Amino acid sequence: MQPVEHQHDPHKPPHPPQRVHPSIQDVADEAGVSIATVSRVLNSPNLVAPATASRVRQAVEKLGYVPNAFAQGLITRASKVLALALPDIHGEFYSELLRGADGAAKALGYHLLVASAQGTPADADMGLGPVLGLVDGIALMVTEPNDALLKRAASARIPAVVLDAPDPHHADSITVDNHAGATQATEHLLSLVSPRDAYFAGGPPENYDSKTRAQAFLETLKAHGNHVPADHVASGSFSFEWGERFARGLIKDGRLRGAGILAGNDEIAYGIIHAAEAEGLIPPRDFVIVGFDDTRLASLIRPTLSSVRVPMSDAGAKAVGLLVNRIKNPNLPPQRVSLTPTLVPRQTTASAPARPRPPAR
Repeated sequence: MQPVEHQHDPHKPPHPPQRVHPSIQDVADEAGVSIATVSRVLNSPNLVAPATASRVRQAVEKLGYVPNAFAQGLITRASKVLALALPDIHGEFYSELLRGADGAAKALGYHLLVASAQGTPADADMGLGPVLGLVDGIALMVTEPNDALLKRAASARIPAVVLDAPDPHHADSITVDNHAGATQATEHLLSLVSPRDAYFAGGPPENYDSKTRAQAFLETLKAHGNHVPADHVASGSFSFEWGERFARGLIKDGRLRGAGILAGNDEIAYGIIHAAEAEGLIPPRDFVIVGFDDTRLASLIRPTLSSVRVPMSDAGAKAVGLLVNRIKNPNLPPQRVSLTPTLVPRQTTASAPARPRPPAR
């Protein structure tokens, strides 16, 4: 006798669907209580009899139930989630900011949701609309003029902290004193080269940080009574490639040898050094250079790069701290925090012979 083959109905699933994650109803059924009681045990255990709370916790452990933070937020009006919106998330500059923010969030009992403006229009609001309904507060970095984003943060019905923008629309803010950092770096260069041989190679012209650093460079030279030719201050991008192009321009004009350069960031500085070395020009023997941000790149390249250390990890941590403080104290006046960078001299300026400064022109 041949075995009978059972035909499978294609319209009927072979097995009932399995629930992957236990629900709050499953916990309530297991503990023999209502959903409301489970919710109270998870959010306000002091309102539930100890024996009942113990039974619910045993059910939670047995089933492996993980509460939905956003569902809890509907009850407690607090998701314990903060958003951090950045122009980009590539590179050590942003990774340090994220590291500081994430560490502070964990220490304060919050989770961090990260968004970036990468691939969005320059005047967009990073698509923050849906996010704002899910989080208790938002910290956002605004590095270039963006009224749409600043107004979006100001009009949000949640606490907001703005990083970098000089006009945060009456929100709490974190800024880095780029003017002080660039002034230190320029004074350092002027102790080594003639003011007529000083140059600034910055990032995008509309970038707040780059504009402030260029302004400090110009003001420092003028404070010493020196006129700065327009072609001694250049804007480009925060990239290795822009640094190479800038250096090749100086090399072509015979101006790199004996120059002192303040670069808008360490990547620009590395591009300048790379292009110079291809022509046999090496700092500090032939020119001196200072970068900005003091990323790991400054210590890894040879010769090691003098750079201005920007406390980005502190900026991220303090932004989260301000945000949580605002959540707990919504009626405080706007808080302003300014962080001061510091110059870290290394080989690209350390052994350069001092050159006499000419009389002020």
